[in-house]
Amino acid sequence: MQPTVHKTDTIQFWVLNIASFLAQLTIAMVNLALVYHLRSFYMLGADQIGIAASLSPATYLFFCILGSRYTVHFRPRHLVELSLAGMAVSVLLFLLTSTLGVAYVALASYGAFMSLLWPQIEAWFSRGKEGAALNRVANAFNFSWSFGVGISSYIAGLLVEVSTTTPFVVSLGLFGVVFLLIFLASALVPGIRAVSSEHEDNKTNGKVDASTPLRFYAWAGIIALYSGMSVILTIFPLYAKEVLHISESQTGLLLLVRGVATCVSFLVLGKLEFWHFKRRYIFGVQLLFGLICLMAVSFATVGPYALFFFLFGILFAFAYDQSMFHGASGSVNRSNRMIIHEVLLTIGTILGAVGGGYIYEKLSFSLLLRMIGFAALVLVGLEMLLALLLERRKMRRA
Repeated sequence: MQPTVHKTDTIQFWVLNIASFLAQLTIAMVNLALVYHLRSFYMLGADQIGIAASLSPATYLFFCILGSRYTVHFRPRHLVELSLAGMAVSVLLFLLTSTLGVAYVALASYGAFMSLLWPQIEAWFSRGKEGAALNRVANAFNFSWSFGVGISSYIAGLLVEVSTTTPFVVSLGLFGVVFLLIFLASALVPGIRAVSSEHEDNKTNGKVDASTPLRFYAWAGIIALYSGMSVILTIFPLYAKEVLHISESQTGLLLLVRGVATCVSFLVLGKLEFWHFKRRYIFGVQLLFGLICLMAVSFATVGPYALFFFLFGILFAFAYDQSMFHGASGSVNRSNRMIIHEVLLTIGTILGAVGGGYIYEKLSFSLLLRMIGFAALVLVGLEMLLALLLERRKMRRA
């Protein structure tokens, strides 16, 4: 019986990682193409594009929160399949319409269906795993989706140069491939098909919660880093094209640098445990993020921005890992913890897209970077002060 269980785990490991790679490649390609399509087809300004680009994250956020009490009662594979089908239909609607209002509805629907994807996959692969095993599967997942993001930026840049609609057509085929992968794996492998809902699994095994409070610091960090990520993916392409006069393919190459740095960092972090349950590394990542944003304020050419994206990619991987690992570790309700993780990074995404778009349109990209950098430094300063106060209170009680 044991070899069969091990074989099922191995197949599930590869299926979920391949699915995560292809799904995130597709989603990132849609997100980047969206910026150029809204500009060229609907002639929207940067602030309007920021608002439009935040529609999907906003509905993603809303439905993650709304659905948290219900999704635990469904098998994860069913929710993932529904998510993929719904996102494909939403992209098709966005592609076919020439009415901005309908495009907004499609983007909102796209985010709503996506809320059934990542929390379920994250809870699915982490179920029953702790410590080194949790770190291994989490970083394999993180490498998979980040590798998808990394190469999609360059692919999307090339496809957009053909036309702004080409990436959306390609994305429809990719969503279909991922759907078939999950469907066929579930049909052919009884162990994957038998994965129960989280509610049923917890009721059967009688688990006890042993969460770490370090997750709160890590969650604050993921908001900050995702705000920066949103600016890089949503606002920087406009700035690069209109101010720096960098082509779409060169911008895609810059984003590829960030993606590669993130992928390699996930691979390395998956083999290291020195950062587990260490508060100083959480604070250090946020501090360095603030400093490199301030450093990038004066950049005006491709070379320095490549260095910035490289460093950001490393810090982003660290912050994401810290949030996922410390959020999941010891938790009984993994899907709810992953929903919190996704909600917080979505808040960061919306802050970066809407706030960043407004500041860029009204002021400048340099000022935007300066504000992000200072905000990150203030955030980590407040966290360190809170940690000090809690430590002193703990010592007085002792």
